[in-house]
Amino acid sequence: MRFFFAGLALLGLLSTLTLSAEEQVFPPGAAIHPLCFDQLLSGLTGDSPFSPVTCDGMPGKYPVFIFPGQDAADLTYTAQRITEEGYSRGFIAYAVAGHWPSKTGNDKWTLFEVTAANGFGNLRSSIWLLLQPQGNRVVKPLLYVPGGDRCNDGALRVSEVGSDRLVFLSAATPFRLLNPTRLSEWRLFMQQHAANQNEQASNNQPPFMDWKPYLDVANDAGACAGGIIKSYNFKTDTLDVLGVRIDPGAFVSAQQGTKQACINSWLKAQDRFSKDGVQDLDLDEWGAMLRTLEPACAQR
Repeated sequence: MRFFFAGLALLGLLSTLTLSAEEQVFPPGAAIHPLCFDQLLSGLTGDSPFSPVTCDGMPGKYPVFIFPGQDAADLTYTAQRITEEGYSRGFIAYAVAGHWPSKTGNDKWTLFEVTAANGFGNLRSSIWLLLQPQGNRVVKPLLYVPGGDRCNDGALRVSEVGSDRLVFLSAATPFRLLNPTRLSEWRLFMQQHAANQNEQASNNQPPFMDWKPYLDVANDAGACAGGIIKSYNFKTDTLDVLGVRIDPGAFVSAQQGTKQACINSWLKAQDRFSKDGVQDLDLDEWGAMLRTLEPACAQR
């Protein structure tokens, strides 16, 4: 499946803030109803995944809740997913990262940060760019950036939009921060490792120091320790990793894994993290630091 759509021309810089509180408002004045993303997600599995979708109005039966943030423009819109039998099966929520008018002025581009909960604790994140003609409920997806579940590459947040790229942050566990450029589905790694242990080595790139997620290094979906800074290029349709964001306090609070205590001690000893606060590092700086981790914890 093609996850990205190239050839866009966006301008400006955008950011969104943390959302809190709850207030039911209807009609919400939202860009689209949150449950429209169920229709868009279903469309991705079809023969034409980027075809226009007519979003249902869904008035009354599916009320929209608004979560206000620090200012009037900082809002999240959410609605419950309800089965035909009337049971709740999670929710869809989104925040709007930005709007751009089209050249004709008859429609607009809207960038969304979306969270989809399935009712079983899974919170999948994604970024969408939709073309919205004015005066009707038809939307056309132009860009879909899939994310993961919570601290496992979830909680996608847009940090910059330029003429040729989208820069965003995905949440990361300590294990993922040790493996920022390895884009494997690590939740399936241990299952694949067990299946292949008596066979030839897999073609997948092994993790840093061959330390396993969960067993050696914390990788629980709730163990957020920072994030991975990524860039999607509209013109070349490529995804690159620019660096990492380290939250030292959150990182060293992780306890899962046989190597985690040693890794935490190593992080505390780094001058870069002697001051409190979140730190952004490019890949070269982080890679140089990780090279000192190898001798510090390899035999522990």
